[in-house]
Amino acid sequence: MIFRLLFLLLLAPVCQADSPEWKAYNEILIEYVSPGEKNGISLNLVDYTALQDSSDFMDLVAQIRGFDVSHLETREEHLAFYINAYNILTIQLIIDHWPVNSIRDVGNLFRGPWDQTVLTTHSKDLTLDNIEHDIIRSYGEPLIHFAVNCASVSCPDLRREAYQADRLNEQLTDQFQTMFQQQRKGAVQKGSTLSVTKLFKWYASDFEANGSVESYIRAHFPNLEFSNMKADLDYDWSLNGVTP
Repeated sequence: MIFRLLFLLLLAPVCQADSPEWKAYNEILIEYVSPGEKNGISLNLVDYTALQDSSDFMDLVAQIRGFDVSHLETREEHLAFYINAYNILTIQLIIDHWPVNSIRDVGNLFRGPWDQTVLTTHSKDLTLDNIEHDIIRSYGEPLIHFAVNCASVSCPDLRREAYQADRLNEQLTDQFQTMFQQQRKGAVQKGSTLSVTKLFKWYASDFEANGSVESYIRAHFPNLEFSNMKADLDYDWSLNGVTP
């Protein structure tokens, strides 16, 4: 029995969980992300200035960049990891170029913010565009568009908790419902016309996989009454950061 216990103890350090431990990320989100308002829109604001000096955040970025993704097994584990990674590395991108007024200030005419290398795997370098379009969207879940955060006022809020594989569907649905009810951000109704976020225009093909964008919205909000829909809400690219 003693030898068996010793054997198990020796094995323990080399065993790795199927997904990262998100406790540190949760604590960072609670400390540095808080509800607020910017340009007349309610959203979760990020304290990028304070995050620059956070060793815990630096450790989190290192953990993401060093994690062996081959340990991810289920669809939900993959999605949760890459959504969290996208949001974490977007914060790091802003910090790397701080101060900026908008994520679109990062980069240049030939290589914008979403074309910067943010993650290196054993096989290739990945940009934010690679993570979102080549990996996350490949799983065919349109609600991810309300989870990835592009560090802008009109983006879906940076959720104040990590996405977890065992709660992913619940969290994605909540993100969608929360944003859709944010005035001037998710949807605005005037009479019988419903104006919605341009996310439904830019990623229409994802929502139309099993019907139309309108039918998708009606399925999630069956009590919403409208006869005309436009994906034309102004998109505010101002940084979702706390004003100094």
